Amino acid sequence: MRCALLLALLCMGVPWRAMAQPFDGEWTVQQICDTTQDGVRGFTWRYPATVKDGYFAGQYRTEGQIPSMSLKGLIKADGTASLVARGISSNSDYTLKFAPPGTPIAYEVIARFSSSSGNGERVGGRVCKFTFSKAR
Repeated sequence: MRCALLLALLCMGVPWRAMAQPFDGEWTVQQICDTTQDGVRGFTWRYPATVKDGYFAGQYRTEGQIPSMSLKGLIKADGTASLVARGISSNSDYTLKFAPPGTPIAYEVIARFSSSSGNGERVGGRVCKFTFSKAR
């Protein structure tokens, strides 16, 4: 039944974007990265994000600033998402392998969204958890 409805909507010319709109709006991201076993310090970042036509775009600080990070990707109609984090590291005490400030950051975040909240986890490297809250 669900597939038939989806197919009917697509055949009527309803774009994919229209089906992802329940997620559209302003969001807040809370990112918590734990201290690692080798002593890299943990941290918490909070930053804004926007979802438009199902596309998630969050930004911690200004792009290019030390530290900074963008978190971007498409939220599928079922609420699942694979987001890409890219940025620049800060103080070596907080960076994997104690890399120097300004080292490029890149990793994947697997997430699941509902119409008003979501959660996700970093894939590999260190434990980082993400909580997403939609503005009312």
